[in-house]
Order: sequence, then structure tokens, then C-alpha cells
Amino acid sequence: MSKMIRKIATFVVTFLLVVVPTVTSWAATLFNLRTGNYNDNARLVLNTEGLPRYAAKITGNKLVLDFHAKIKNKEFAQAKDGFIKSAVLEPRGSSKSRLTVTFAKAVPQYKVFTLKNPTRLVFDFKRPQPSKQIIKVAEGVTYTGWTDKVGTATVRAYLLTIAPNKDYLVKPILGQNQRIHKGVLSQMVQRSGALAGINASYFDSEVWVIGNLKLDGKWLSTEETPRTALVVGDKGQAAIVSDLAYAGQVIAPDGTTSRITGMNRERLTNDLIYYNNAYDVTTETNAHGVEVWIDKDRVLKKAATGKMEIPSSGFVLSGHGTQAEFLNKLQLGDRVTLQQSLQNALADAAPQVIGAGPLLVYDGRVAVHSAKEEIAADISNGRAPRTAVGIKKDGTMMFLVVDGRSANSTGLTLTELAVLLIRQGANTAMNFDGGGSSEMTIGGQVMNTPSDGDERVIRVGLGVFRR
Repeated sequence: MSKMIRKIATFVVTFLLVVVPTVTSWAATLFNLRTGNYNDNARLVLNTEGLPRYAAKITGNKLVLDFHAKIKNKEFAQAKDGFIKSAVLEPRGSSKSRLTVTFAKAVPQYKVFTLKNPTRLVFDFKRPQPSKQIIKVAEGVTYTGWTDKVGTATVRAYLLTIAPNKDYLVKPILGQNQRIHKGVLSQMVQRSGALAGINASYFDSEVWVIGNLKLDGKWLSTEETPRTALVVGDKGQAAIVSDLAYAGQVIAPDGTTSRITGMNRERLTNDLIYYNNAYDVTTETNAHGVEVWIDKDRVLKKAATGKMEIPSSGFVLSGHGTQAEFLNKLQLGDRVTLQQSLQNALADAAPQVIGAGPLLVYDGRVAVHSAKEEIAADISNGRAPRTAVGIKKDGTMMFLVVDGRSANSTGLTLTELAVLLIRQGANTAMNFDGGGSSEMTIGGQVMNTPSDGDERVIRVGLGVFRR
């Protein structure tokens, strides 16, 4: 960075922050200094109670930030890759503090912003980028990061390829251990022991995964609308299959049946919901229904109080309205039959199913099925950060993430995403959740730049595991 650019950067930061009201700034307290590693940026984060004034200056390879704020303790942090050699937060009297950031080389360009809930002061430092970055993650697993142009769109793209052999398996990773609660992808990948991972299924703010999902043969969520899913067989063979629609029913001892309307989600009017221990400790339902615990095809418990405990074995059926009337006829010890299908033999037999959509590529050609799969407009329209999975003719799998909503990367439409996948050799491909959820992690390092400015919590990822 030239001396003139450094002076301008210092002036802009100082000017912007000096206008914060003095009453607010004197009340500020800084704590919990930490770093984050991204492919394009290194990040420093400080939690703050109140908004502090500060002044910044650059001395050699050091950025010095003098705050009108107290600190709880002297703190130290550094980036794992050595880009930030050290960051030291220390007191400067009773109501002031100093943050000294030392870089391996010259102080890079940086930006400052705040995040809420909790309030954090964030410094993003621009990391010098090669035009193309290739990393051998493991034998047969390769990462490539590069800048590409698709039509009028310029994007930063991140590709992970997994060779078609018996050494690796791709399968879902849940947000919190064995539950579909929210988690951060980098932590999910590390905790599960995966080599790498990307975000996968759509999800709701409630405990609700949108799409068909099976993990090691265990049903976790369902979708009645015909949509595309990645299907992984018991020997690790992967296929992208369209038009998968869940159909499930319960058959009572007298032969009457009732349709399962959902799985591991909130129970709504006239719903019959299937719950297992991937959901939570209890069903979290109200008392306006009937619930039964079934294990080994037998009714073991029945109640109309709501919030039935979900045991480690078997499952709970929770019914409201007409569905509650069906469950109310069941008696303890009754044998019931459960039938579940995705109406596709390959998907029914597969232990791993990860649904999202739409289909993007079929037989090496663009085949975007947004309308057919009833994909919402905020997903199907416009350019955005994207996550996708593709499979080449030889069985090589591809995880692709593209950044968006930034000056450096515009994002892609679904059609542009399909074109980029075909360029990389995809014979079939499908879309996963995108926007602020789009992320690729190798080990504990986030390779892309999430558009929220930080990792978004998600419910389901897709990981690469050694067998």
C-alpha cells in the first residue's frame, strides 16, 4: 500500500468513528478479541458494549488503534496462517485501550463494520490473492479457487473435486452432532471428522429442514413436492436424481391408514408428524393433539398432553385434528405398520439422500427445473452466492461454491451456475441452498467469503469423509 493510500485509509477510519457521540463512546467496553481466516480476508473481531471512538495509524507493518474504551482483560490473538502475526489488546489508563495488529508484511487494505446481536466491531484485512489457487487436500481430493467470468458476471469460484474411488464417502453433516439444530459449518466439519464440507439443504428459522434427507439410512426430513436430491448408495456411488417426492403412511391394526404429512418439524393443523431423536428431546408440541411412541412396530406410549419425550429408539407420531382422531384409536401394544418411500427404487435403497434443488444440468446440458420443482423466486431469480454439486461421467464429484453480493464477485443466476458446472465437466448437477449460507470449508478454514460477512448458522452440510 502506498503512503498516500495509507494516509487516506487512516483519515477515513478516524473521521468515520470520531463522529460517534461521546456519551456512547465513554461507556464502551471491549472484550473477546479473536481472528478468523477466509480465503480473501483475515478478520479481527471484538465484542463491544457501546460504540467506541478510536483513531488509527500505520507504523511499518503495524496497525495501531487507540480506543476510547475500557477492556476487561489484556488479550492476544493471531491468524493460524501467520498473515496476522499478532494482535494485542491492552489498557491505556482507566478508560482507554490500544489494539496493535502486527502483519507478516505491510499493513493491507482493510474495512471496518459492526455486527449486531451481540454487538461486534469487525476489521477485515484484504489478503493478497493469486489468480488461481490449487491445493491437494488429500490423495484424489483437490481444491481450486479462481476468478471466472460467465456472460457478464464475474465471480470468485471455489471447486472441490473428489476422485471416483473407494477411499471417500460423501454424506450429510448435521448442525449439532446428531440433531438438525443450527451450527457453523467450519465447526460441523471439524467435529464430524470430515476433510471438507459445503452447506447443503434449505431450512427454516424453526427446527425444520426443507427437503428429503436421510443419513445412514435414518429419515431426518421429507418433502412431498417432487424435487432433486443427491443420492449416495451403500458403496459410496453417487447420483443426482430428480422428481423425488416423499410418500408415507401409517396402517392401524384394523387396516385404516393415515398419511404422514411431515417429519421433524412443527406440527400444524391436521398434521401427522413423524419425530425421531434428530429433532429434539421432546416434540415441543401443545396439548391440542394426540401422540404415540412406536418402537419395533408396537405402540408403547400414548398421551394427549403435548411435548412427548422422544426416545433414542423408535419414533413418535404426533397428530392434530383428524390425524389426532386416527392416533386416538390406537391402544398400547397395538402393532402398526409404517410405509415410507421416495417413489424411486435407487433413493429408497440409498443410506444417504440430500435434497434441495432445482436440477441444473442433465446429460451435460443446461436443464434448470426451477418452475417444475416450485422453487421460490428469491432462489430462482437473479444473481446470488450459490452452492452446487455436480457429477462427471467418470463419477468424479464436484462441490462448487461461488461468492456474490460484493464488488469482487457478483454471484450467478441458476442458468449461469449450470454453465459454469458444465465448463468444469459436470454431466449432472443440482443446486443447494445459497445466499448467505453458501460456504466451503476445508478442515477449519473457510475458503470463500460468505456474503453476510461471517459464517451463517445452518442445519445441514455435506461432508467428504475418508472411509
